[in-house]
Amino acid sequence: MAAALYDSQDGYYARGASIGERGDFVTSPHIAPAFAGAIARRLSEDAAKIPGPIDFVEVGAGDGRFLEDLSGALVRDAPGVAARLRLMAIERSDAARQQIASRPISPAPRLLDSAEGLAERSVTGWIFANELYDALPVVRVAGTEQGLEELRVGVEGDRFVWVRSPAPEAYRDHLASFGIRLEPGQVGEISFAASPLHRRLARALAKGRLVVFDYGHPAAVLYHPLARRAGTLAVHFAGFRRGDPLSRPGEVDLTAHVNWDDLKRSGEAEGLATDKIERQGRYLSETGIFSFAADEKEKWRIYRLVDPEGMGEELSVLIQSRGM
Repeated sequence: MAAALYDSQDGYYARGASIGERGDFVTSPHIAPAFAGAIARRLSEDAAKIPGPIDFVEVGAGDGRFLEDLSGALVRDAPGVAARLRLMAIERSDAARQQIASRPISPAPRLLDSAEGLAERSVTGWIFANELYDALPVVRVAGTEQGLEELRVGVEGDRFVWVRSPAPEAYRDHLASFGIRLEPGQVGEISFAASPLHRRLARALAKGRLVVFDYGHPAAVLYHPLARRAGTLAVHFAGFRRGDPLSRPGEVDLTAHVNWDDLKRSGEAEGLATDKIERQGRYLSETGIFSFAADEKEKWRIYRLVDPEGMGEELSVLIQSRGM
């Protein structure tokens, strides 16, 4: 999964991920600039509690569209905050960083290729990520009568296949730490990259908030044997969510839902307070996102972001803070 998504030459993102209305999948910033406007409004509220420069760090910044919309919204609606703003974009794709650099974003964001470049307690403001954690590589596991097995990737002829083998003890310990034991026949995923990344971001925050939007669930829901018996590993291609994860590596997007309890626990281990986990629709509606609608067309685009039968319910936001 790491190679299929992030290989520097043949990975999905290196090839130029197809994101947008006619792409493989669409994210909130690509649906309506009002999403960035709503985030800018919440950032402005926090800026009143923070003296001096205000940092905004986007992790997994993609092509920079969100940062461009965010900076524009602040110039329009909160010029005092815009004048104090310092932007940073963390993006591992060379092509995407070039796109960010070419955009008329003011102030010009500092570009990093990894969160490893964030110094501890260096951020005063917000660290933000939208649909980042669901694109981190996962291991796949299955419950059996004999215990937990790992679904590894093997080769059969000219194709990849699943190969079962006993799961390492660390996999069982990880699930057990959340009170999870997979039933026989049940499949799930574990992201061992999520917690280290989240802890690094938490350590970088001196004062402000760590805000994460993503597809995710508490552990008891994510691994519920009736709700998600086959796990959440999914292929996104040409606007559809379907297909074999082992087919067409590097040509399609792969995702798996986030364990919110894992991120919550990781941030708290670094001293952050958990403010809330709530559905995207509620968070954006309470922010007054419809006030950004200039016409009926834009109103319906915004509705897609809060739709209780779509993204408004499927996506959630985790908000953690320090010193707020």
